[in-house]
Amino acid sequence: MARAVKKEKPSGAKELREDIRQKHFRRVYLLYGEEEYLVRQYRQELIKAVCGEEDSMNLNIHRDDHLDWSTIQDEILSMPFFAQYRMVVLDDTKLFRSGRKTDSGAKEEAEEAGDAIGDMSDSAEERNGSDDAGLSAAIASFLPRIPETTVVLFTERPDEKKPGGQKGKSSVDRRGKLFKSVAKCGLAAEFSTPDEQELRKWVLGKLGAEKIRITQETLNVFFSMTGTDMSHIHTETQKLISFAGPGGVVRTEDVAALTSEILEGKIFRMLDLISQHDRKGALELYQDLLLLKEPPGKILSLLTRQFDQLLLAASILEDGGSVIRVMETLGVQRWQADKIVRQARGFSCPMLREALAECARIQAKAQSGHIDMRLGLELLILRFSRAGRQTDQR
Repeated sequence: MARAVKKEKPSGAKELREDIRQKHFRRVYLLYGEEEYLVRQYRQELIKAVCGEEDSMNLNIHRDDHLDWSTIQDEILSMPFFAQYRMVVLDDTKLFRSGRKTDSGAKEEAEEAGDAIGDMSDSAEERNGSDDAGLSAAIASFLPRIPETTVVLFTERPDEKKPGGQKGKSSVDRRGKLFKSVAKCGLAAEFSTPDEQELRKWVLGKLGAEKIRITQETLNVFFSMTGTDMSHIHTETQKLISFAGPGGVVRTEDVAALTSEILEGKIFRMLDLISQHDRKGALELYQDLLLLKEPPGKILSLLTRQFDQLLLAASILEDGGSVIRVMETLGVQRWQADKIVRQARGFSCPMLREALAECARIQAKAQSGHIDMRLGLELLILRFSRAGRQTDQR
């Protein structure tokens, strides 16, 4: 049966690029999303397009979440100095977050703010839950008053992450009054991490510009070490470019020697060693992670997630499924599916179920103080890296 095609919601990125290209600007912009690299990149491009290269006279940037709103309002309402536009940038205000405390008085004050908003001040001492909600709503009411000669830009940091990479509390609430006001008066652009195919094209484009060659196999190793964070990928790609030089070649050993590996990649390598029953190698890698001060709780969370993926893959293979089925079910690239399948074949399904149960037991015992999580993880590695695919009997 054909899989349903997921309809992508408009992100606003295309409209932002067009505004920058045509130099036709809206009164207010919000740039946000999980890919901080793209937020920063388009922030700089928009500032450059509005203010030019060196126009500091007409650019005000505020990076503190304790806003002096009366001062900012004066900046917004001021005429540009010998230029077409002035720009006010507010970075990471946290005013778009959900779950703020408010009361009826703050709501009524925000609704009635209008022309009287200039009287509002926002000192660090005054800003707590209800004050933030009131200020957020008051700014939302003010946005339609931004003059056509001013461009206001909000940027918000990516969504918070929980251990293991799961999404936490969102940094932007699309249901909030401030978000809706920005969308009505200007443009809200969300930047998500591109899929791996797009990231590969991006990296190959950077290498190709220097006529540097790399094989697909070496590129696979590179992405297994970098993950999908664009800031990290950009940094590591620049290392390879500097090392290889124009017209050079990047080899697998070069990637292994030069690239800073993310925690997820190290956990995957640890599971490789466990599945190959290499106790010594797995324990040495675990000790390396502890020396790097990686939190044991995060290591456990990532191991749990990887064991879960392996169990799903092993179940598919046990039912006669193929690597393609694993790839489609887990939503990974073919080369990643090949690695997961190879690891899964080092365990039996009952063994993987017991590994997941043991991860849960370690978590519970560590939280109750009955075991040190570092020791619990070491025992987990010792137990499941022993030779054979049989279920561990205790």
